[in-house]
Amino acid sequence: MSFLNQSGDLLPFSEVVPASAQFGAPERSSILTQRKRARVTPQTGANYSTATGGSAAGGGNQQIQFLIADAGGMLDLASVVINYNVQTSTASSATHTMDDGHPFMTVQILCNGQLLENIQQAPKLANVEMTMAGSKTYYQTAGSLQGWALLNNDLVTTVPSSSVATFCGATAWGFVKGNQPSEATRTSRAAAAVFNQQIGEQKSIPLGMICGFGRLKQYLPLNLVGEISIVLITGSPQEVCFTTDAVTAGDYALQSVNCTYDIVVPDSRYAAVLQKVAMEDPVGLTMPFESSIVSTGAAIAASATSLSQYDLIVSRATNHLLRCSVVQTPTTASTLIGFPSQSCFGHAGTYSAQFRIGSSVYPQIAAQGDADLFNMSLAAYGSVMQENGSVTNRVLWGNSTNGASAGTAAVFETAESSGSGTVKFAYGDRFVPSYGFQVVKGDAEPLAVDGISLSGASGSQLIVSLVAAPGVQYTPYVILTALKFLKAQGGSVSVVGA
Repeated sequence: MSFLNQSGDLLPFSEVVPASAQFGAPERSSILTQRKRARVTPQTGANYSTATGGSAAGGGNQQIQFLIADAGGMLDLASVVINYNVQTSTASSATHTMDDGHPFMTVQILCNGQLLENIQQAPKLANVEMTMAGSKTYYQTAGSLQGWALLNNDLVTTVPSSSVATFCGATAWGFVKGNQPSEATRTSRAAAAVFNQQIGEQKSIPLGMICGFGRLKQYLPLNLVGEISIVLITGSPQEVCFTTDAVTAGDYALQSVNCTYDIVVPDSRYAAVLQKVAMEDPVGLTMPFESSIVSTGAAIAASATSLSQYDLIVSRATNHLLRCSVVQTPTTASTLIGFPSQSCFGHAGTYSAQFRIGSSVYPQIAAQGDADLFNMSLAAYGSVMQENGSVTNRVLWGNSTNGASAGTAAVFETAESSGSGTVKFAYGDRFVPSYGFQVVKGDAEPLAVDGISLSGASGSQLIVSLVAAPGVQYTPYVILTALKFLKAQGGSVSVVGA
């Protein structure tokens, strides 16, 4: 830029022009011409139940499969949601509800027959992502319609007692025992004639809350990469249902299952350019996306009287590891309907955590203490100064709901002696130690390709070292999130990365 001085000469100068002071002819992109919303029902049927009313059953251990295809449009992955009505059983006078997240224990995503995602223990991954990448505000508002409810006292519909003591403790963020009955009332609801109300409670969860592929930033040209198949396998009632009543059985049903998504239609000339690049360019169309695996580690033995080191070994032959998280649930409670094992991640008396790849350790000095562990974990999902914070807090982060004596709900209302939690916040444990290996974090524009390599380490292994004094035996789950690449080139589609 230049300007005229008093003598009429042009002199160069540099200046920042704020966007509000910039003027020009507004332009509209002609590359994309329209957007349309579509809905598909599963190829395997819309309803998964064997009974109705208070005996809802048959939703567990079912396979649900969607197929998404379009002749000329591009799929907006950020718009994909899975809708379903869930009804829980009221048999045995129990007040069952669903655990936080979703009921799909296995999630597989395929593109033109190529496996993109294969996630076991998928609800745990969803709850880890919600806890650290989400916020309390999101959980309370949008999350309440997407599958999250147990921590949310805003959803309690009962009027508390006039007693001061009862009123003050009636509801609270993370007071799962106080919040769960209202959610159970909704999910156990029978169909009503008024307003043609369907059974139970409808939930609508974005694919991006289920797996990393659902957070793909680019629109996906389906005519070039082929059809997308989403395969969901539901968990047993013992895995995905939850009640605070002293019962050991329950069930649930799913009805009106469907998938909705947006198709963006490109201009025919732009579509021709994309096709030419995919067919003739040596690089082709390359689309990076996050992919996670959940590995079950060896049991962590109880050691309530002294600190012990526990090494958890996992393998993944990736060159782009982004982050690692570890969560723990009491072994005796992993498949009990009286314990929310998909979301209740105990502290287990953990003092420090460190991650080792080959001869390198992250962080260089192990994170020690709850606050240090929390900020290390928050940085893995962005920044220690994230404006929206997270779903957890000091009490839930340090909580350990005891699962030592399975059988009745009352057992789980006693906090583990080695933890810092309290009886009131039983079942609300949200301890998710994590480490981020990205080079660029925080508010900076993320790199399209980031992370570190595991392939060079012996056996492509990562070792999580925990120093802890757990009061009971725990089963750990280690989550590795890495980049993979969907590539359309030379008339074929491939998946690059592990």
